[in-house]
Amino acid sequence: MVAASNAMVQQTGQGPMQPLSAVSVQAAFEPHQFFYPVPWRAHSYHAGATLTKHHGNGTDFAGYASLLACPDPKRIDIRASVRTQPQQWLVRTYLERAAIHVYAIVDVSSSLFFQGPSAQDLQQRLTRFVASLAWSVTRQGDGFGMHAASDHLPGSLQRLPSFQPGTAQQVHGLLNDYWQQARSLGADHGHTASALPAAIEVIGPRRALVFLISDFFWPESLLQATMRAAQPHDVVPVVLRDASAFEALPAFGWARLRDMETGQERSWLLRRKLRTQIAADAAQQKQSLNLGLVKAGARSPLWLAPDWRAEDVSRHLMETMA
Repeated sequence: MVAASNAMVQQTGQGPMQPLSAVSVQAAFEPHQFFYPVPWRAHSYHAGATLTKHHGNGTDFAGYASLLACPDPKRIDIRASVRTQPQQWLVRTYLERAAIHVYAIVDVSSSLFFQGPSAQDLQQRLTRFVASLAWSVTRQGDGFGMHAASDHLPGSLQRLPSFQPGTAQQVHGLLNDYWQQARSLGADHGHTASALPAAIEVIGPRRALVFLISDFFWPESLLQATMRAAQPHDVVPVVLRDASAFEALPAFGWARLRDMETGQERSWLLRRKLRTQIAADAAQQKQSLNLGLVKAGARSPLWLAPDWRAEDVSRHLMETMA
């Protein structure tokens, strides 16, 4: 018999099953900037790129007001004024633009330590995306914050919203250090994503753009609790999965696998029919996840490929803005 060299997913939703050995690969940080339009108004007074309801010295036309209500002679509109009855001086009013807070809520539970035969492991992909998000946010003039969650909230992985230009490099270093330390301390197994609702609640009630980054191998109860906590916010689910967990399984042979979050081990006799069933269940689970997240009020999920491009991310965010 041939032992399986890849992993598969439990149908209970608890997470992927990982072969008993894995190797970590890291890459240098290369910033990728993408754009994230939002359909709602900012509420802060910090200068930024998002439209607000505040009247001021912006460039977005809001309407007319009387000169007495808005004493700015430079903005008198003569044509609009002569059409008024009774006659009065009218001035143009404009809306200001302000910054918003953008958060990365990062699942760092044990299932994110899964590694297939590809060098593009989930940790590297996640780190690259979060650092690029921080780069994009600070360059657009918004504040970037991050909260990571597994069974506990690692203090070193919590960042309050920052407008500093070097945030992306700091986040990249923090995440890389965490993956190394967590593996050496045994956090690559036995930790779930149960702390995600609490991580979102830390943001507070003010509306923010939230990138919820995970493999989403969650039980239904955790998914519902997480989305309830995220209701005040504009949520963009970002799904990271390794396709080899479903597609690269041997057609026949014994496979000894371990659930990365529960630590349970089991032996499976792989065969063609079982392999076909696993692939079909994975496709059905993807469709159910997409539907469930949208019904819960989130945007359509972004399925982040190993070779993702900033242009594709920008296009997805623009298409799901409404």
